[in-house]
Parts: sequence; C-alpha cells; structure tokens
Amino acid sequence: MKKVLERLKKLNPEEIDPNTLKAELSKVDFSSVEYMDYLKGEELDSYFRVSLMDFPVRVFLNVWPAQFQLPAHQHKNFWGYIAVLKGLLTETSFVFEEEESKLSCHPPKSFRKGEVVFEPLNVIHHLQNPSPSKPLVTAHFYFPTVTDYNGVKIFDIRNRRITELNEKATSISLDHPEGYYREVKENAFSVVNLW
Repeated sequence: MKKVLERLKKLNPEEIDPNTLKAELSKVDFSSVEYMDYLKGEELDSYFRVSLMDFPVRVFLNVWPAQFQLPAHQHKNFWGYIAVLKGLLTETSFVFEEEESKLSCHPPKSFRKGEVVFEPLNVIHHLQNPSPSKPLVTAHFYFPTVTDYNGVKIFDIRNRRITELNEKATSISLDHPEGYYREVKENAFSVVNLW
C-alpha cells in the first residue's frame, strides 16, 4: 500500500479526474497489496476506518465485519474508487426519480479480492459484506478530498425515508442524534426492482 500512496502523492490535483485516477490504480495488483500494518493489529470483527492520506486524493481503509452493511446513500460532493483487499463486497445501485418519488433498484453486483469498483459522482448505492462469517477489507480513493458527510443523502428503504446529513455527521448512518441531519423527508419514495 505504501507504493500506492507514494504514486498518488505525485498527482497534480488540477489534473485528477476519473480517468487519470483509474489509470494510476490500474497499475496496482490489489490482490497482493500489503495493508495489515496499517490496521495495527486491530481485530476485524467491528466496522472501522483508518485514514491513510488526505491530499491530493483521500485514501482510507474500511474494515467490514461479517454481514455489516451501509444504508443506501448518495454522496454528491465526491467520486472515487473502492479496491477490495480481502473478502467479497456487494454493491446494489439505485436510480432516484424525484418527480415520481421512485427509487429503482438494479441487481446487486459482487466484487472479489483484487477488483476495483468505480463510484461516480451522485451514485446512489448500498454496500455490504455479504459473508456470514468472514471480514471484508476495502481501500477507498476519493476526490476531491472531502472529510465530512455534509450533504450525503441516505435512502432508508425499509421506512421510505430520505435523510440528508449535515457537517456534524461522523459516518453514513441512520443512528445519529436528531441534530446531525439537515433534512428528513418521510414517505419520500416507492421502490421498484429492475430484476
């Protein structure tokens, strides 16, 4: 991972776009990247994040315990890539048609160790570790280097609610105190499966 970070530090922030970052990441074999030193002997049985770099690209590791998942969410202020370092990552993507209050659900896709997932600007997706017993470790590469969740929208599929996080939010979660949300819309959408 150290070599990856050294390579990314040399990027000119004015020239970073999805293609240039993809070109740099495609030079890396993520199935053999050494990352355990950055986890400092932590157990892999709880969800946590380890920041590795904040400029010119934000880089961090995520540890996902068995069956951990993030709610469906949309980050409108950054894009990036996720590399699977250990385990299996499942992503389900959605399209929100605001005028019709309809959230369309695409079939889930799974990504194995060594594979890289593109997260375009404004994507709405649900990420999870589907394994009933094994942890997942992912490396995240985001641009620009936003360090908070202000403006992230969470689509609470079970309750048909949309919440927008504010600058106080420390994670993508539906469990924050009331003052961590900019807006909450009840009965905000219906769900349509496209598969």
